[in-house]
Amino acid sequence: MKSSDLTGKVHLLLSKAKLPEDWRENGAQPLRDVFDDAGYQTELTLCDGPEAINKQINFSCQPGDIVAVGGGDGTINAVLDTIIANKVVLIPVPLGTANDFARTLTLPDDLIDAARASIHGQIRMLDIGSVNNKSFVNAASIGVPADARKRINPDLKRTLGAISYAVANWQSWHEMEPLDLTITCGDEAPQNMKLRQITITNGRYFGGGLRPSETKSPEDGYLHMFAIRDSVDTLSGLDVAAELLFGSVDDSSYATTMQCATIKVEGANGAPVLADGEIIAELPASFAIRASVLPVFAPNSFVDQIEDTTALENESLPQQNEINDVMRDTVDFALRLEAIYPVAQNSDLKALCHDSAGKFRDIARQLELGLRPYGINPASPDPDLQNLEELRDKVMGWLLGNADSRLSNGLKARAELLMRETAAISIADQPTDVAKALDTLASEVDSFTGNLGDIIKSL
Repeated sequence: MKSSDLTGKVHLLLSKAKLPEDWRENGAQPLRDVFDDAGYQTELTLCDGPEAINKQINFSCQPGDIVAVGGGDGTINAVLDTIIANKVVLIPVPLGTANDFARTLTLPDDLIDAARASIHGQIRMLDIGSVNNKSFVNAASIGVPADARKRINPDLKRTLGAISYAVANWQSWHEMEPLDLTITCGDEAPQNMKLRQITITNGRYFGGGLRPSETKSPEDGYLHMFAIRDSVDTLSGLDVAAELLFGSVDDSSYATTMQCATIKVEGANGAPVLADGEIIAELPASFAIRASVLPVFAPNSFVDQIEDTTALENESLPQQNEINDVMRDTVDFALRLEAIYPVAQNSDLKALCHDSAGKFRDIARQLELGLRPYGINPASPDPDLQNLEELRDKVMGWLLGNADSRLSNGLKARAELLMRETAAISIADQPTDVAKALDTLASEVDSFTGNLGDIIKSL
């Protein structure tokens, strides 16, 4: 589908239960204004749930219409096939708890910013995963995550959001028996494994901000699988959790990873399969990829190369993708510092994390302002990511006597990565505001690394 196929109409379909109270009173006027200002005819319908959204699409939408669907990952999952069948274009409005699909698209967590970034973006044809012929957009899991889903307390979910998933996963990790499974990846020979968990991803995120691989994309035509072996103990499990937070599970010594277009999982017949936050199937399970079938309006920050230059007020930046990555990683680094600050025992480490977090947030904001005139809409950090990291760090503090040392070495590795990313950008070729922010970032990372090195020596 191309922009020329659009009808110029937006159907704003929002779940009543998840809509902010003031928007119920004003008819979501701020959100409608975003689409109206972009030149689209906008119609609002408040729906009781995914079933009502599906009915509205079937009866009211024409091919080439845009449907802005308000809800979480479960809502998006429930309307996937209807959107594809009706040849309409999806814009997700992140109203859920986890919003992993919105994260994959690099959408800001603010609803207005998310809508604006989407409607001024580009149409992309995304892949969809399937398990036993049932669709999913983010990920499907067997083992601990599926068991944890049944344990989540609805009251705790409403109160704590995504951190409730972390609590339930902790319980399942310690109480659930490993599964004896046979896994077949494409045409490769079957592998017999005893596993705590297997997760198959189509999108970049799952589980409220976890990201197994930095390179996974819903446009690559493959499913990515990682499996956690039964031999992984609690301490090693914390390392796996950190790798899932930082997108490095492919390099893990505790997990097996694969990438292919089809995956079969046999054994443990009847065990549930969790997909996009809901139980939708059971073992045995056949997974497959449906390539380039879901039309989505994706923000320019998601797209590798800006195709519609008419959306830009000025010419595109050199190395704009690299700069956007640096900005994202700067925000992530600030979140990491904020998560460590409350649990660090060493006073110097605590002070460094506290002071540096604010500095890196300010630099990220400067980069955001410098990039905005070029049509680059960066993703805002989700507070759930901070919650998950904070929980991990607290557990580490409880279990380990050398937590400060481990946390410091982890910070050192991430600071060095950010330094390399910044050094790879030609600052002299950038406009003044962007160059100034990048120069400040390089200086701040260098200072942070030096101070952290002194702390590590003293631990």
